[in-house]
Amino acid sequence: MTTTAPPTTGTALPTTAPAVRTDIDGTTHPREAVLAWELDRARAALHLLKQRLGDDRTRELLAADTTAADTALAGWAHASAGRRRTAVTELTATGIDAERFLTWWQGRLHSGDRTALLAANPEHYLADSTGDRVEIIETIGTGPARFFLRFHDDAPDDAPDQHTPDHAAFPVRIGGTGTLADGTEVLHVLHEFADTPDGLRIRLTVRFPEAAPEHLATGHQWHFACEFANWIEAAHRA
Repeated sequence: MTTTAPPTTGTALPTTAPAVRTDIDGTTHPREAVLAWELDRARAALHLLKQRLGDDRTRELLAADTTAADTALAGWAHASAGRRRTAVTELTATGIDAERFLTWWQGRLHSGDRTALLAANPEHYLADSTGDRVEIIETIGTGPARFFLRFHDDAPDDAPDQHTPDHAAFPVRIGGTGTLADGTEVLHVLHEFADTPDGLRIRLTVRFPEAAPEHLATGHQWHFACEFANWIEAAHRA
């Protein structure tokens, strides 16, 4: 059997990424402008799908994933015997203070504003805050997990590293304990808020079972960065 090589022009093609330019009605747009348009439309498409699915169908659709996550998270929790791994994300923002942000954010939680809660992160699949705890399905690690987050005034008593003088710099501290449906504790969070001379400072701490893979904690640092930055911008627009 013989093969025929593709024709060549004698000039080697460059190995770098192509430089793409878009012209629309006589106006030239850089690649970054098209990517920004794509991101905006991707968010709109994802919002539409989440709204059409609704909570019940989302639970059903992701049941196999959340069941697998239950098994993994419970196993890591039991193997850790109360020991936890801590990860921290900090954000600062100008043009909005802590009171204004918290009024908006807590208002979204208390009113069960599904749209605002889901829009903050593409991997927020369900956020039902209509009861005394928030039912959440979101990505933890590499796939969707379902847990129930109950907020309280401060860090849990078993978190001595969260009772240091440094935390006095944050006047508002909101703790939270996340459990599986059977009550197994699988994560703790601590959200801390303070004003700065020109805006707001937020420190976000998550604590997973020590036996869990490290990427659960590091991945959630980026998860926090995404959702709270979007919420800050939404609160500023409100």
